[in-house]
Amino acid sequence: MKGDYNFFSDKKDDPLDAVCPKLSYQQRLYGFLICSGIGWFLEFCAFISFFQGNIKEFAIIFSIGNLVAITSTLFLSGPKEQCKRMADKSRLIATIIFFSTLIVTLVLALATDQKFLTLLMTLVQFCAYVWYVLSFIPFGQKILKKFFSGCCELE
Repeated sequence: MKGDYNFFSDKKDDPLDAVCPKLSYQQRLYGFLICSGIGWFLEFCAFISFFQGNIKEFAIIFSIGNLVAITSTLFLSGPKEQCKRMADKSRLIATIIFFSTLIVTLVLALATDQKFLTLLMTLVQFCAYVWYVLSFIPFGQKILKKFFSGCCELE
């Protein structure tokens, strides 16, 4: 069936694993792009709160935006396959750090007045998100490592 296609491989997907098993490849791609766009838009909007000095609102909107952006991948491969990919050796640490800092960011923003720690956790959350995304791009993590090692080289 056309709707059972797994974006990441040539094998047929279990229809129960897909978010919307009757979606075509093109519809899945649109869902991914729209969901990612909404997440990125929320992250952009969060910076408006940041520049207005509302750190709590910034952290909440930014975290929700990151969560929406990362869940957009469910359109491509389905929840079960995505969870397997998150637990992959190249992504596990980034996944754990991302979700841990997302929770800590929200707890700090909602339950405390620790602006510096909230911002720090938001930064770590963003870095983990970028590292996770780069794990899907061939040599993405290696290129970033090389870039920063070149920037930090002292001579």
